Amino acid sequence: PAYYEYLRARHSGRSTQQYQSTSRARVDHRGYIVSMQDKGTGDIRPGYQLEALPDNKLAVLRRLVTHPTEGFLSMFKGALSQWVYDMLHLLLQPTLEGVLNEMLGLYDSAPASTYIDASAPSALTLIASSAIVGWLLSPLELVRTRLVVQSASPIHRKYCGTFHALKTVAREEGGVTALYFSPYHAVPTLVKHTLDTVFRNMGSFALDRVAGIDPYDHPTTFAIGGLVWKTISAVVMLPVDTIRVRLQAQPRYTSKAASESAPLSGSGKGKQADRFIEYRTCVPISPVPYTGMVNCAWRIITEEGASLKQLKRRRAAVMNGEGERASQISNVGYYGLRGLYPGISLQLMAN
Repeated sequence: PAYYEYLRARHSGRSTQQYQSTSRARVDHRGYIVSMQDKGTGDIRPGYQLEALPDNKLAVLRRLVTHPTEGFLSMFKGALSQWVYDMLHLLLQPTLEGVLNEMLGLYDSAPASTYIDASAPSALTLIASSAIVGWLLSPLELVRTRLVVQSASPIHRKYCGTFHALKTVAREEGGVTALYFSPYHAVPTLVKHTLDTVFRNMGSFALDRVAGIDPYDHPTTFAIGGLVWKTISAVVMLPVDTIRVRLQAQPRYTSKAASESAPLSGSGKGKQADRFIEYRTCVPISPVPYTGMVNCAWRIITEEGASLKQLKRRRAAVMNGEGERASQISNVGYYGLRGLYPGISLQLMAN
């Protein structure tokens, strides 16, 4: 409206001093207006995306809260999906574990957190039940990741909630079969829930039965062994979680969903409600889809393993014409594994 008022004032000869002139907005190759150029890498990004985030977690939260299209409520995206998942997992996992123990005739009174006095088969039923329930509830984890990663802007938001996201993902990405049996989701889910159950519940069993450290005779050694066990858990599980989230954040549309991206004719509300909307994210994701867990891990190491300081040094070297020096600042090596371990320092401090 202000632009048209300016045109009317200019056409009628009235003063246009109240309309201050501004510099021309910067747009990317798709025509999106960008607020600034990424200071870390120099890449042009859409205005609804966050710039390269620093390593400081408080600075990340500050940038998220102060971003024009995100804000304070963005810290709670996916909270309903997480709550539904936790409640269903709390109900289904012990139930399935009890059923398996009854079927196998196992004693089911061992503590859930320590398997020192429990037999190995009862521990296996715990791992099996956790993996099966995690696989059954994996669509909720998938839509939680999509809701967290998507832009909060009303213009670019694709999913309106947990149940709308479930329906949309099932319609556009191959139905319920693809949600459960796609190798991009099923394999990381089974690996994650199996290893997570082992590290979370089998620490006392490993220290007492395998390492031979008695918690009553050597309490200090047992406590140090528990710290080492939790550290190994963080080192193993953080890359698995990172890779799994990366695979979940990439939509894999079917040919039918891609054909629906064209504008629909007619003004029916049903057609407009089911129209195809591109998935816009608040953080940049890889434009080339990952082909699996190994491919995702290797590309994270080789493409994103550098810190922000290294990216700035490489960009400065390129700008100064020092191509040989820029090529020596490689992601693979000293900082190569950094991309697989986001938040590793906080995790180790929590242990």
